[in-house]
Amino acid sequence: MARKDKIVTPSVTKKLQSLGYSVADWDDSKTYSKLDEEIINALSKASKNQKGNEGYPDRIYFNKSEKLLILVEEKPRMLDHNIDDINKGAVAGIKWYLSFFNKKDFENYKILGIAVSGDLDDSYGHGFSCFIIRNMKIEELKQVTNFLSEEDFLAIFNTFDEEEAIKTVSSASKTINNLLRNIDSQKRPILLSALMISLFKPKDYTNTFIDNYKNMSGKDILTNLYPKVKDILEGENIPNQKIEVLDAELKSIANDPTMQNSDILKTILKILEKSIIPLFNNHFSTSSNYDIMGKFYEEFLRYAGVSNVKKGIVLTPRHITTLFTKLIPMKADDVILDLCCGTGAFLIAGMNKLISLIQNSDRSDKVEAINNVKENQLFGFELNPTMYICALSNMLFRGDGKSNIYNYDSIRDSNVDRILKEVKPTIGFINPPYSGKENKEDPTPKEITFLTKMLDNCSRYGVIIAPYSAYSKDDIIRENILKKHTLKFVINMPKDLFQPNAGTYTAIAVFETNLPHDYKKEIAFYDLDDDGFVLTKNKGRTDLFRNWNGIENELLEALHSNNYDDGIKSLKTKITPKSEWNIYAYSKTDYSGLSKSDFDKTVKDYLLFSMKKDLDIVTEEINDFDMLNLIHSYFTEDIDE
Repeated sequence: MARKDKIVTPSVTKKLQSLGYSVADWDDSKTYSKLDEEIINALSKASKNQKGNEGYPDRIYFNKSEKLLILVEEKPRMLDHNIDDINKGAVAGIKWYLSFFNKKDFENYKILGIAVSGDLDDSYGHGFSCFIIRNMKIEELKQVTNFLSEEDFLAIFNTFDEEEAIKTVSSASKTINNLLRNIDSQKRPILLSALMISLFKPKDYTNTFIDNYKNMSGKDILTNLYPKVKDILEGENIPNQKIEVLDAELKSIANDPTMQNSDILKTILKILEKSIIPLFNNHFSTSSNYDIMGKFYEEFLRYAGVSNVKKGIVLTPRHITTLFTKLIPMKADDVILDLCCGTGAFLIAGMNKLISLIQNSDRSDKVEAINNVKENQLFGFELNPTMYICALSNMLFRGDGKSNIYNYDSIRDSNVDRILKEVKPTIGFINPPYSGKENKEDPTPKEITFLTKMLDNCSRYGVIIAPYSAYSKDDIIRENILKKHTLKFVINMPKDLFQPNAGTYTAIAVFETNLPHDYKKEIAFYDLDDDGFVLTKNKGRTDLFRNWNGIENELLEALHSNNYDDGIKSLKTKITPKSEWNIYAYSKTDYSGLSKSDFDKTVKDYLLFSMKKDLDIVTEEINDFDMLNLIHSYFTEDIDE
C-alpha cells in the first residue's frame, strides 16, 4: 500500500537513472525482499499522523550487504523545502523518518536521509539537503549537494571511519610516545611493533599472552615479549633471519629499569588492544590507505632532535600513495614492488587498489584472488631495521604479504636481484631516500639509482616521487633511462607537501617501462602548487576544507586530456634526451597577477641590492636607522655627481 501523499518528482527519477540506478530499487515498497525486518519494524510506527501507524518516505534505497539505507522525501516546490511542518516540509519530513532509525539497533547501518524540493534540473529552483545518522545524532552533510553513485555514498561513511581512526591513532601515538620518553626515539617504534605483534591473533592459534599480560609485571612482559613474538612470526612463516632482526633490536630495551619496574608496558598494551588493533580488524584496513605504523614512527621522531629529511626519511602522505594508484592503469594481477618501502605505505595503497579491482569485478574466485594479492603480489625492501620492523608489523595486521618484506639493501644486495627475477614485478612505486651522494662519506644511493633499478625490474609501469634535482642532474643516466623506458607524466608537487617534517621541492614522474621513449610524442607536465591541504597545529597537513578530491580530479583530467594546456599550470610538449623533466623548463611566465606595486618593489629591491653590493655589505646585519642613512647618503652622492 503506497503512501497517499507520496510525491515522486521527474527530475529525481531522471537523476537516479543518469547515475546508473534502477528506479525500481528506490521505490517505497516495504517488502522483505527489498528491506530487512529491523527497517520494516522501525517504519511500522512512523506515520506522520503520529498515531503509531506505519509510515514510509517517498523513496527507500537499501543495499543489504553494505547495510546502506537511504530515505528520500520530495516536494514539488522549492518553497516547501524548509517548512517546519513534517507533513509539508521536505527537511522536516526526512528528519521525522530518520528519528526512527536514530537508535542503537541501527549502529551498524549506514543511514542517510535526503530532502529534495523543486526541479533538480533548475540550478536555482530546487532545494537539496542530505543528513547522516552518526554517533546517535542527525547531522547535515552540507558538502553533498545532489544524488551520488552508490560508491560515492559509501565513501561518505568510509571517510568518517577514516577520520575517527586517524584521531584515535594520533591520540594513542602521542600518549605512547610520552610513556616511552626514557627510551631512545629510534627504539620506540621497534618496541611498539613487538608489543603489537604480541597481541596478534593468528588463525588456529590461541594467543594466551593477550589475557596473561594483564597480570604480569613490567619485567615479566619484557621476558615473555620476544618469545611470544617469535612464536607468532614463525607461525606466520616469517623467515628466521627476519625475526632475528627484531631480537637484536629488542635486547637493548629488555634491561631498561624503567620498563622493568613500572606498568608502562602494560598500559601501552591496553591502549593498543582497545584502540589500535581493532582498526586492523574492520573495513578500515582494506578501504583506507592510512599508514598507522607510519604515524607512530613520525610521532616518535618528532622530538628526536634530528631532522627526518637529513636522515633521508620522508614518509609519503596517504593522499599521494593513493594518487600513485590512479596515475596508471592497474590490473588485478599486477605484482607491486617498492625498493625502499619504509613502513609499507605504497604497498598498502597498492594492495587496497588491487582488492578493489577484484571486488568490483564479476569474477567468481574473488576470495582466492584477494588472498593471492596479499600473499604473492606485494614485495618490499627496506634497509633501515627500525622501519623494516614497522613495515613487518603493519603488513602482518593487514594480512598482506608480510613474508615478502625484506631487510635487504635493494641496490647492492645480490639477494634482491635473485628475488626480483623470481617474482617478476609489473608495477613499481617508490619514494627513495633523499640527498644520497654515493660516495665514501655518504654511501646512500642517489634517487636516480633507485629509479633506474625500479624501472629495469618492472614490466609495465613505474612511479616515483623525488626532489627536483633527480629530474635535472645526471644527464647521461636520465638519457639512458629514456632509451629503455617512456616518460609519461611529470607533476610538480607543493613545497610544503612533507611539512612539518621537511620542506622539499618534489615532483612525481610516471613511466611506462620496456618501451623506449618516443621523442616525437608530447608528454604531460603539471604544476600542482596547491593540493588543498593546510598545516594545522596538532594534525600536521590535513584536507581541512575537503578540497583534495576536486583538485585530484582536475589533475587526472588534465593529464589524460588532449586539449588541457594553458602553458602555465599544465602543458604538453616534446622533450629531448638532455631535457629537464620539470614543467618550469617549458612553461610560460604568468604575468596576470602582477601590479604596479610589484614592479615598484622589484625596482627598489634591485637598487638596494646594488648599493649593498657596491659597498660590500651584502651579508652584513644593519639596523633600519643606519640603513636609511646609508641609502640617503649613497643615492644623494650619485645625484650630486
